[in-house]
Amino acid sequence: MVAPAIQPTDTVSPYEAKTQAIAKALLIATREKKNLFAQMRDQMRWDDKIMDFAMGNPGLKVQLFRFIDALPALRSKPEIARHLQEYLAVDEVELPSALKGLLNFTNPDSVPGQLAATTVAPAVETLAYRYISGDTIDKAIKAIERLRKDKLTFTMDLLGEAVITEVEAQAYLQRYLELMAQLAQAAHTWKPVAAIDAADNQPLPKVQVSVKLTAFYSQFDPLDAEGSRAQVSEHIRTLLRRAQELGVAVHFDMEQYRYKALTLAILKEILMEAEFRQRSDIGVTLQAYLRDSYGDLKDLILWANHRGTPVTVRLVKGAYWDQETITARQNGWPSPVYSQKVSTDANFERMTRLLLENHQHLYAAIGSHNVRSQAHAMAIAEELAIPRRHIELQVLYGMADKLARTLADRGFRVRVYAPFGELIPGMSYLIRRLLENTANSSFLKQSQQEVPVEQLLAAPAFAEEDLEARASHTAPVPFPNAPDTDFALATQRALAAEALKTVHAQLGQRYSPIINGESVSTEVSVDSVNPSKPGELVGKVGLASQEQAERAIAAAKAAFPAWAATPASERAAILRRAAEMMASRRQELNAWMVYEVGKPLGQADPEVSEAIDFCRYYADEMERLDQGYAYDYPGETNHYRYFPRGIAVVISPWNFPLAIATGMTVAALVTGNCTILKPAEPQR
Repeated sequence: MVAPAIQPTDTVSPYEAKTQAIAKALLIATREKKNLFAQMRDQMRWDDKIMDFAMGNPGLKVQLFRFIDALPALRSKPEIARHLQEYLAVDEVELPSALKGLLNFTNPDSVPGQLAATTVAPAVETLAYRYISGDTIDKAIKAIERLRKDKLTFTMDLLGEAVITEVEAQAYLQRYLELMAQLAQAAHTWKPVAAIDAADNQPLPKVQVSVKLTAFYSQFDPLDAEGSRAQVSEHIRTLLRRAQELGVAVHFDMEQYRYKALTLAILKEILMEAEFRQRSDIGVTLQAYLRDSYGDLKDLILWANHRGTPVTVRLVKGAYWDQETITARQNGWPSPVYSQKVSTDANFERMTRLLLENHQHLYAAIGSHNVRSQAHAMAIAEELAIPRRHIELQVLYGMADKLARTLADRGFRVRVYAPFGELIPGMSYLIRRLLENTANSSFLKQSQQEVPVEQLLAAPAFAEEDLEARASHTAPVPFPNAPDTDFALATQRALAAEALKTVHAQLGQRYSPIINGESVSTEVSVDSVNPSKPGELVGKVGLASQEQAERAIAAAKAAFPAWAATPASERAAILRRAAEMMASRRQELNAWMVYEVGKPLGQADPEVSEAIDFCRYYADEMERLDQGYAYDYPGETNHYRYFPRGIAVVISPWNFPLAIATGMTVAALVTGNCTILKPAEPQR
């Protein structure tokens, strides 16, 4: 086979002129004025008014979306009316006159209150079902049949994929098996539509479903890659086998960044198995807002070239930007996503080009509501005469109906991503769609405003702040906490695994008390065993006698004068060195906690961060306190100072063996007190 072309794209795309021409034509077609009847209808729709209100008032948008999130749980009109006032009648919300008049009631049980509930609640539900194909299979099938009349095909996603038990995961798989069977049965009655049911003289599946791997295993976690792989893979095989029997295509969605690498690894492995290697009716998703997505696409091209049979790559911009950004900032991690929307658009276009220029290895599914983004893909497809089977364009249900029909009219196969399910399980999906529609950077919003066409359709370029790979956008804070380990990164998982092996080789040793700087033997010892594997000895711990404890106290008293006289800056420097040592041996400390107290890595690691923070914070605070306070008055000089108290004894609990023990000990030490540390008694 010929090696795929994966060289970086040029700065200026050779497809730009054609992209501009197609984009302008698409924009004109999608901006056609509504007829008088449509205008009158829209003037009466409260769901449209709600969207317009949200777009024009950021404060209202936040509160309105909070109300929408709570709405499915409200059971009566007075409850709805009361929540409307609680969420919307706040100072930061500037209510439009129509809403202000509607909410001008004093009692939720009153007629005006009931009128508000009767008006707003149905409008919100109508708004929700703009983006959800139906809450029953019959409604969803009717929605699909309407799409097919417009020469649009579909992929159906089952809402409510979050699972917390294996019973739920099994039920989710069963629901998909039933959904595929119901859709396949309905498809037998559908008349063929040449534009979507065949390409290059080959039939295409009329039915496609989209699934998420995390829904097949409640404990899906990159820290347990092998366990997750084993649990998920069998469900995937079951799904793919049944899909083949029914003639249904399957596409695998992408979720949060932390699951990306494991998701791709599992799918690559399964799709190389002999049973599935020849399947071309399977797809995976890549998100262009991720900084490393271009590299992921390169890897997929090489993998697909080796596989020999193409799979589809659905290229999207990404739906979890806010979550990824907030998570990174909370944890002090480099952001995995581009900070500016224009950078995501630029990456989307270079990925589109790379994908389409390697169409012999991967089929392309270009998912976007941005006219410019779709025009760029269309321009490349036309210039390279890409076969129809190798490319399709995609939109979300209810988001860009006119664009979808316009794309289909130009001869492209257009697929609509159609979620199916009840409102409560679909609430997070709905909120994402509403946020996307009302965001200032949204192409849909900008295209409805007076933005010049040249600006709207300009070629995107990476923002300056996004040019640094995985740049951190952590806001400055007075005291920066030590970041936890980002176990979404394969390098960090490898370090953790190596530390577990290294520490495991050291298990079973004897540990004696240290008194006055020397290890002392004891008559009595106790076994410390792995709580998760009681037959495994972590170590034998010597228990100090009363006489040895008294010697420790005497040694601490003898050392106290010199330690108390040690400058605070020197004591603080010792704590900071301790913090650096902990940071450099983080994975080793994690491993000891895993074995000795049975903590999962994901819970042990934050404890190391906390211990580091204690050292650094108390060092800073001691230097601040060492300055003392001046309370001078005319004729008086008053200076308030802090002095060490003496000897401290720390007996820390077993459940936070590092963080609490460290915090209590270093606080006493840095303030000039000699400290004796006695760990908690082992749990029996």
